[in-house]
Amino acid sequence: MKKWLKVAVSVLFVVCLCLALAACGGLFGGGSSNNNSSSNNSSSSSNSGSGSSSSSSGNNQPKEDSDGTFIYSGSTVKAANTSISGNIVIPTERNGSPIDTIPADAFKGCNAITSITVPKEITSIGSGAFNGCSSLRSITLPFVGSQKGNCDELYQTAFGYIFGTEAYSGGTEIPVYNYNSFGAKKFYIPSTLRTVIITNESVLDSGAFYNCTMLTKITLNDEIIQVGTSSFENCSKIEEISLPSISIIPPSLFSGCIAMSKFTINASVDTIGKSAFAGCSALSSINSKTAGEYIIPNTIASIGEGAFSGCSLVRSITLPFVGSQKGNRDELYQTAFGYIFGTEAYLGGTKIPVYNYNTFGAKNFYVPSSLRTVIITNETIIDGGAFYNCSMLQSITINSGAKNNVGEKAFEGTITPTWN
Repeated sequence: MKKWLKVAVSVLFVVCLCLALAACGGLFGGGSSNNNSSSNNSSSSSNSGSGSSSSSSGNNQPKEDSDGTFIYSGSTVKAANTSISGNIVIPTERNGSPIDTIPADAFKGCNAITSITVPKEITSIGSGAFNGCSSLRSITLPFVGSQKGNCDELYQTAFGYIFGTEAYSGGTEIPVYNYNSFGAKKFYIPSTLRTVIITNESVLDSGAFYNCTMLTKITLNDEIIQVGTSSFENCSKIEEISLPSISIIPPSLFSGCIAMSKFTINASVDTIGKSAFAGCSALSSINSKTAGEYIIPNTIASIGEGAFSGCSLVRSITLPFVGSQKGNRDELYQTAFGYIFGTEAYLGGTKIPVYNYNTFGAKNFYVPSSLRTVIITNETIIDGGAFYNCSMLQSITINSGAKNNVGEKAFEGTITPTWN
């Protein structure tokens, strides 16, 4: 009996041990598939949670905001897409936050925009901001180039800077002024562009609108106090420009402006630079409402060589002195009346040999054939050969203060002057 009990207990122990081992196997062995699935589900859940956390974090980051026309980011604004069209006015604020910057390429390729107004609140415009705006006809800007008051900032001072140096269909290639300094760089301005309005500038740097042959109208704010050399050179379709606050008309300012018909020299100007109005063949009046009359005020102290070269419509000119400045004597050929018309031949110019040309070489002036009347208002000396062979003149009137200082052959081949 005792032996049987021992056997039974032994069998029971073995059964329990097997059950225990089976349970362990289920935990580490045969049940691994289900457990892996559970583990994968757990991992997936974890990853999903991580993704959700990341998405939530992304939603909390600064975000560009589009209203269908513009996209805003901080204080900048750009086009929402290249399909925007028509007349565009750049906003000055978004949800109470000021907008002051148009970044580079901001409206690149927006070829259906016809007009852009950039308000005074914008203080910076990036390179090529309007590159490819090939239907643009009018643009209003607070300044010229990248920012207000630019001067000698490489090529950022030029009007073309905001249109960039990348060629596109419908863009006119404009060489950068003084391109030798900046490499053979060119801007591409929309060929359709006709009108430019500047509202808040103080300085135009040299070559600001150089060779902008497509423009027919440039309107500038009166507060511009300084303009650089060749600022409007070869703007061949511009008829009139007003600069009431400048004190110097620099060299070649309007050279090649063949459509310019009139100009007003304000009372603050004391210098007219070399070739300032050269080639202005349609320039009919200066400081006058009478066609063909130029009145150069007594405030002018210096006139550069060929300042009025090619001004073939002038019939009467009033000047404070003869030649380059008041009281000239023996200053090479600068003492001659023809000096302000220059030595370059042009249609409508009469060749006048420089008096004592053996001294100065076989030099000739080209005085407008149309010129009939000269009035000198504030001279002290009429140097030798001053009006030598100016046979087209019918009347010369000179202030009496110069009557006793007249050089030899000052009026040879010319009408006798009247002293006033």
